Amino acid sequence: MKKRLRRIFGERGAAIVEMAIVLPLLIVLVFGIVEYGLLFKEKLTIASAATSAARTGATMGTRAEADIAILRALEAGLYDQVDASVLISVDIFKANPGTGAKTTFLNRYIYNPAVSCKWVPCPDPTPGPAVYGSPSDWGNPSVRDTTLDPGGGGLDVLGIEVVYHHSAVTGMIPGIERDLTELARVRLEPDVFGTGP
Repeated sequence: MKKRLRRIFGERGAAIVEMAIVLPLLIVLVFGIVEYGLLFKEKLTIASAATSAARTGATMGTRAEADIAILRALEAGLYDQVDASVLISVDIFKANPGTGAKTTFLNRYIYNPAVSCKWVPCPDPTPGPAVYGSPSDWGNPSVRDTTLDPGGGGLDVLGIEVVYHHSAVTGMIPGIERDLTELARVRLEPDVFGTGP
């Protein structure tokens, strides 16, 4: 009887020791799955919103309200992540037509919910003259090329670069809190009807 009790209590003690060794690893694994799952969800949401914003920009062409329409489409796609602590900057840029690489021709906007149009500088031409991004090398959308040349070229490639900050939820996984970038590019649609700005 004593041998049987010793064996039972000995097995229980071994199980407790094994659990004490495995449980912390299991907890870290579960938190890692949660953290990377949320990071992946945020990345997909922002990439989808950037793509939607780029498509909006492609259809807006050379209209004065093109940049504000792009930014509002981005906001609509971000749902609950439209926050100054998440969004760092949005660049609307002219991409290299061959490679799609970002060029120096860009308008940079910073999200700020305290101002009326929510973006600094405000590219909304409705209340007054629009102020385009800084640096404003690409400037007013009216300079964007939407003319379809006979050879099929000439259209500008519009790019959207969203820089955002991902915050850790648990703080247990090192390196998860960082700034990330999402890119979307689309060729501007030709202004075949000559409507222009």
